[in-house]
Amino acid sequence: MNTQFLSQISAMPTRDAENNVVSWHVFRSLSDAECYADNIRLAHGQYVVGGIDFDSVGSLWWVGVAVDDMARWGNVSAINKHAA
Repeated sequence: MNTQFLSQISAMPTRDAENNVVSWHVFRSLSDAECYADNIRLAHGQYVVGGIDFDSVGSLWWVGVAVDDMARWGNVSAINKHAA
C-alpha cells in the first residue's frame, strides 16, 4: 500500500461522526504505522486515511478507515480508536 499519506500533517480525528472516520490507531513510530496500514483490508465505500500529528510527547502517526457514507455504514456509536 502507498503510505505517503503518513508524511502529511493531519490532525488526529475525534469521535465526531462528521469526519466519517470510523476507526483509527495511533503509533509512536512511522514503521509501526506503515506496517499496520499495509495490513488493512477495505470493503466497498471505505478508504484509508491518516497522517502525522504532534502532542506534548512528540510526533505520532495515525492510520484509520473512513467511509463514504456514514448513514450506510451504520452505527455511529461504534466508532473505535486505539492509541499506542
